[in-house]
Amino acid sequence: MISFSGVIPPIVTPLTAHDQLDPQAVDRIVQHLIDGKVSGIFALGTTGEGPSLNYRVRYEMVERTCEAAHGQVPVLVGVTDTSFAESLALAEHARSSGAAAIVAAAPFYFDASQQALQDWFTRLADESPLPLMLYNMPSCVGTTLSIDLVAALASHPNVAGIKDSGGDLRYFRQLCVEFRKPGRFSVFMGPEELLADAVNFGADGGVCGGANLLPLVYTSLYSAAKHNDSLEIPRLHSIIHDLFASVYRDENGRMKLIPGLKHAMAQAGLCSPVTAPPLQQLSVEHATRIEVAFERLASAGKLQLHSSTL
Repeated sequence: MISFSGVIPPIVTPLTAHDQLDPQAVDRIVQHLIDGKVSGIFALGTTGEGPSLNYRVRYEMVERTCEAAHGQVPVLVGVTDTSFAESLALAEHARSSGAAAIVAAAPFYFDASQQALQDWFTRLADESPLPLMLYNMPSCVGTTLSIDLVAALASHPNVAGIKDSGGDLRYFRQLCVEFRKPGRFSVFMGPEELLADAVNFGADGGVCGGANLLPLVYTSLYSAAKHNDSLEIPRLHSIIHDLFASVYRDENGRMKLIPGLKHAMAQAGLCSPVTAPPLQQLSVEHATRIEVAFERLASAGKLQLHSSTL
């Protein structure tokens, strides 16, 4: 089975309207990520607004991302859904489009026991034509994949690893210590500010949303963490801290990660700032702060600007 490592950004889904994909922007972003030395691309994740998109846009995004990547890096596709049939259908589409793996969080809305989740993921792994990466995302789906559940699924021949976005370092360290199987079962960190800590624990890499804008910051941080570079790690962390303060958080300190990130990417000529409902436009104060900070972030992150008609 294929194994994964490095920085695999959850690519934003560029839109011209809430229900219309911007294919040319997909091409720009994919090339921007590849130029930034990423190790893969994760389409339809949280940063990609996967659950908010209609199925037509989801399928188009998968096709275009795979076409743009053109085998240069593996593409992973989020198939999280409340319907098992829809998850499996999207997995089939991902395979036919040339993706390397699927990623799935727990189904949401109805309460499900750990045993029910084990049955769900086991069946998905059994029937999926692509390897399955588990996705622990309790803040969005309302449930945590327990360590016992991960242990039960880790031995499945079609389960490739886990992305943990729970933010609990004790839980994450336990994943690295107990369930990581080098060369087969990959362990990835979701919260990007914890990437260096995760690598120190033995993680295979990170799924870093900020890499959509500043890929070289995150790929360099991964490399610095692998080499325990005590000078480079804090320098790169300071850029990420600036990104959080100026782009992700609004004037009241609330996280507006996706609208903020898309607005910053619009300044770089990568895509429009359009998001799908229920996400809302930024306040004037937040948008202005991003625009003021953009040149500083672009310089620090060695960001190449793109000319486009957004």
